[in-house]
Amino acid sequence: MSSDHTTGFSRVTILMLDGDPAMRAAVRTILREAGCKEILQTGNGQDALDLLSQRRIDLVLCDCQAAPMDGMTFLRRLRARPDGAAIPVIILTASRDQRDAWEAQQLKAAAWLLKPVLPKALTGHVASALGMAPPRLGDDALASLAESYEARLPQEIALLEAAATTLLGGGPLLKAQIETLLQHLHVVRKQSGALGYPLVSDIAGFAHDVLRLVEQQPEAGAPHQTEVVTLVSVCVASMKLVAERKLRGAGDAAGEKLRIRLGASAQALQARLAAAAETLDAKARQARDDRVARRATVEANSWLLKRRIELDTK
Repeated sequence: MSSDHTTGFSRVTILMLDGDPAMRAAVRTILREAGCKEILQTGNGQDALDLLSQRRIDLVLCDCQAAPMDGMTFLRRLRARPDGAAIPVIILTASRDQRDAWEAQQLKAAAWLLKPVLPKALTGHVASALGMAPPRLGDDALASLAESYEARLPQEIALLEAAATTLLGGGPLLKAQIETLLQHLHVVRKQSGALGYPLVSDIAGFAHDVLRLVEQQPEAGAPHQTEVVTLVSVCVASMKLVAERKLRGAGDAAGEKLRIRLGASAQALQARLAAAAETLDAKARQARDDRVARRATVEANSWLLKRRIELDTK
């Protein structure tokens, strides 16, 4: 189904910054369906900045977790340039970190969209940022990509399962292991949600958000390692089951039950990790305060001693 091209999308140039070729293909398909003819793409933030110097670009769609230059770094560098202050930038992210959302707002991002982003939501925000009427999109805008993704999903889950096995071998959770698994979870989370498997996306999100806390506060995660490993392994097994049964969409009543159960477990574990992190932060703050107090006492005693010596030698 073709879109209504009278919205003006056919006259704009949009730059897509995302390191995932599958997501670039999905966004490109959505924008084409909306009538956009000029779509530039790159997975490298510096290349994106160079393109902005060379071409007139009306809007940038940027993945917050892009690498090697992440989306927030790209946005800061763009806004620091004289020619980058007014360019609308929409951030697409799988992260629910409110600190990044706040910084994006301070840097005048046009929108902060949590993945998976549905076609109508994406084109609606693009139209709003450009001051245009939203286009009419058919419900089958991503149908061909969704079919291709369904065939590829078991392979994506297999890669995720292989990365997760490193957590099941015992021993401390290593930073490199967590980063690798987070990368795979991020890819599955954003692709599956946009291409017909929101249940898989939600489950990947539960594991991703818990592991992100462990990555940020490894000391807080150490006492809860068994719980973390258990949740991740159950999430991966659940995604594999959904993929094998081809449970598209929300997965009906069974899918909703699974989502609620895993979501509750993930939220409870996140709360425990956050509490442990707060305790560690409080101890660190107290230790800093104690050091400052001791230093102040030493300096005061030193001053008094010097003063006494001065008085005694007069």
